[in-house]
Amino acid sequence: MYKISVVVPTYNSGNFLITFLDSIKAQTLGFENIEVIFVDDASTDNYTLDLLNNFNEEYSNVSVVFLEDNSGFPGTGRNKGLDLANGEYVIFGDHDDSYVDNAFEVMYDKITKYNADFLSTNYYKIYEDKVIVEDTVFDGENIVINNFKDDLRLFDIGPSIWTKLFRKEFLIENNIRFLEGMLAEDMYVYIYSLFKSKKTVYLDDFCSYNYSIRDVEGNKSTIHIRNKKYLASMVDGYCEIDKLVTKLNKEDYFSKIFKKHFVYWLASLIASDISDDEKRELVVAINPLLKKQVVITPDFGEKIYSPLTKPILDNDYSRILKNISRIKRSRERKAKIKTFINWLRFKS
Repeated sequence: MYKISVVVPTYNSGNFLITFLDSIKAQTLGFENIEVIFVDDASTDNYTLDLLNNFNEEYSNVSVVFLEDNSGFPGTGRNKGLDLANGEYVIFGDHDDSYVDNAFEVMYDKITKYNADFLSTNYYKIYEDKVIVEDTVFDGENIVINNFKDDLRLFDIGPSIWTKLFRKEFLIENNIRFLEGMLAEDMYVYIYSLFKSKKTVYLDDFCSYNYSIRDVEGNKSTIHIRNKKYLASMVDGYCEIDKLVTKLNKEDYFSKIFKKHFVYWLASLIASDISDDEKRELVVAINPLLKKQVVITPDFGEKIYSPLTKPILDNDYSRILKNISRIKRSRERKAKIKTFINWLRFKS
C-alpha cells in the first residue's frame, strides 16, 4: 500500500503535466511511497495523450485512465481516481499546478501523528509577476479539533481540494464523493468532510501547494472564467450543498457555509460580460438560496451588495439586474480612479 495516492483529472493539459509530475517526483516523502492516478477527460490533444501514455509506461506507480466521453467537470475524474486509489491517504491535485517539495512529508507526518480523518494546509498563489501566501482568518495559527463546532473558522477558508489530504477509508465509510456534471464539487466534499470528521487538522503556517493563476486569452485559470456555463454549474453545486446541509440537519450553519461563496458568485456575475437575459436566468436560479442568506446577513457582510437585499427578498429580478449594473459601473469607476492615482504617483 502506498502512503499517499494523488488523483489528477486531466484535459488537454500538455506541458502542465510534466511540471506537475516533476513536483511529485521531488517529494521528500519519497516518490516510491506515492501513487499517481491521472484520469483523462477524453483529451483531443495528441501531445497530452502521448505524455500520459509515456508516464504510464515509464513509472510503475503512475497509472492513467482514459475516459471515453468528456464530462466537462473534474468531479467525474476525481471519483474514478478515488475508486482506484491504493494509498492509505488520498489527495486531489489539479493538472496545471504543483506541490512544494516537502508537501506530502509534512502532511503525512501530521495526519498520522493525530490520527486525523483529514488535514488541510495553506497555499501559495502564483501570479506571473509575484507569489502570495493566501491570507486567511487563522493568521498563521494551526489547529487540531475533534468536531467542526470546535472552530467554525474552518468554514471561512477556501475549499481548495488540492490542499486537503484525506484518509481514504474515511471517504469510503461516509460515502463522500464529488458532485459530477457541475462545479462547487470541491466545496461539497470539504463541507461534507467537516461535518463527518472526528479529527481535523489545519496548518495555516504551512503552504503545500503552488496555485497558478493565469489570466490571458486562451490560457485562463478557472477563477477567471465567467461565462454562463461556469456560473450556472456553480449554482447547481450550491443547490446540492444546500440539500446536503438539510439532509444532515445542519441548517444552522447555512450562512456560515455560503456567505463568502455567494459574494464570490455575485462578484463573478457582476464582472461577466454575458447578456442580461442570461444574467436574469442565473439570478432566478440562485435567488432562493440568496434569499435564505440575506435574511441572516442583509448585505452579505459587504455594504456594496446592500442594494440587492430588498429585490432579492421580493423576487424582483429586474431590480436585481439594474442594481448589479450599478454596482459594476461603480467598481469600474473606482478602478479607473485607482489606476489614475497610481499613474500620478509614478509620474511624480
